[in-house]
Amino acid sequence: MLKRRPFLIRARLALAFGASFALGVGSLAEPAAAAGKTVPQSGRVDQNLEIKTTADPAAKVRVIITRDHHSNGKDVRDQGGKVISTLDLGNSTVAEVPSSRVQELANQPGVVRITYDAPVYVQAFQDPLDRLNLQSVYPLAVDAASQWNSNLRLRGTGIGVAVIDSGVRQSLPDFLGASLSGPGRVLELLSRLTGGPLSGQDDNGHGTFVAGIIAGRGWGSPGRNEQGQYVGIAPGANLVSIKVSDSTGMAHISDVIQAIEWATEHRKQYNLRVLNLSLASTISSSYMTDMLDAAVELAWLKGLVVVVANGNGGPNAPITSPANDPFVISVGATDDLGTASTADDRLAGFSSYGLTVDRIAKPDLVAPGRHIVSALSSRTDPLGLQFPQRIVSDAYISLSGTSASAPVVSGVVAQILQARPDLTPGQVKWLLTHTALAVAGNGTGAGYPRVGDAVRFSGPIGSSNTRLRPNLYLLLAYASQKGLVPSGHSAVSWDNVSWDNVSWDNVSWDNVSWDNVSWNSVSWNSVSWNSVAWSPAD
Repeated sequence: MLKRRPFLIRARLALAFGASFALGVGSLAEPAAAAGKTVPQSGRVDQNLEIKTTADPAAKVRVIITRDHHSNGKDVRDQGGKVISTLDLGNSTVAEVPSSRVQELANQPGVVRITYDAPVYVQAFQDPLDRLNLQSVYPLAVDAASQWNSNLRLRGTGIGVAVIDSGVRQSLPDFLGASLSGPGRVLELLSRLTGGPLSGQDDNGHGTFVAGIIAGRGWGSPGRNEQGQYVGIAPGANLVSIKVSDSTGMAHISDVIQAIEWATEHRKQYNLRVLNLSLASTISSSYMTDMLDAAVELAWLKGLVVVVANGNGGPNAPITSPANDPFVISVGATDDLGTASTADDRLAGFSSYGLTVDRIAKPDLVAPGRHIVSALSSRTDPLGLQFPQRIVSDAYISLSGTSASAPVVSGVVAQILQARPDLTPGQVKWLLTHTALAVAGNGTGAGYPRVGDAVRFSGPIGSSNTRLRPNLYLLLAYASQKGLVPSGHSAVSWDNVSWDNVSWDNVSWDNVSWDNVSWNSVSWNSVSWNSVAWSPAD
């Protein structure tokens, strides 16, 4: 932080020196005027030292003795004290003496003044991760903020989260490290757009907002006192941004699948453990035949916890991919009413919920998603231009939608995996749903995830993958790997397969037999943020 504004720092140091000099002259004016005369004895003991010795006369006190000449310390020892060191400044002696003998020491020849050698505490940079500074309440609802400074300091440190979205404005202070001068936490900035911009920078705003909820540090705007007001869930987590949408927020399923595959392939390189998808397709189909669902399932079964926005269409809207997939964690939105208490929280009116085509109830969890304040990529990006009235400052904007709720859960997962890195995705989901805080009303799934409860859970941990049947693409890949006959699947009891124990790294799609497969409703439609990203009525 100091290196960013050297002129201002020098100016402040100059002012501080000037103030100290003025005070010094004032305090020494009377003794200087009395040079050559006997100094009144009552003036030799500093007032702060008098207060200290009066409060506890039986204790020993550390003092600085200013003299008119250097001393061998005999007077200190004569009063039952001990010399600690000497200072050139003011021919001073640093000593520890009994409080009851301070005045007698002050009366000794050559002693000009005795002051209290008070403790000095280093003034550390203000850590934004003090929940007393928070203006947002969503980190409280999921018990994230209380874990930042706990014994484990759960900030998602070391955990990589892949954000497949519109890119991230990585230069923002919120995505730097523990200090403004430290290295950034956006480890990779990619673009999967064919013929699109190569930089991967956010030219929409959606991805930056999502990333801020996951891992924003809360540094705020330059020149504004915003430190610690808007901190993301896991402010120590690392981010890998993969840009798949254009400036209007639109992408294609193939773009998203390519991004998921890249994240899956490079997961070990960046310690990627979480994949956030604040998007939805425009069609309603069976997860068994949907290619996007196949991609997220393969990422899941290879070790990535996939967190997906459930959609903003309300209770009667269809649940589309990838939120319709039974493996992933789909997240609905609540309205926390701006209060720290969860007792008054309720499902946001725009949050989609219900049964998928395959009769699976969604969402799995909920998280606050109304009036969420997070990072603003730029006032002139489409998001800022679309919602100028919701801009909080040059650094933040307030928006609503399940696109905001999903990254809350992604941040929670990062915190939990920091504490319990050996958990599989199926175990993470099981743990979150079994330790969740119920939220009243329909469409809230298991409720709010709770970081502390999940970390402290000491019983046997199950897997949410149990008895689930993967997408047809994965079933065929598994069957080919095992030499099974895929047609009709009559030879395989899928319910008895432990998908957590299948080695998917060695699956070769070249060996899959696609003969006699009826895909039914396979679709290649596009996906778009415009219809699902934010609540139109909020």
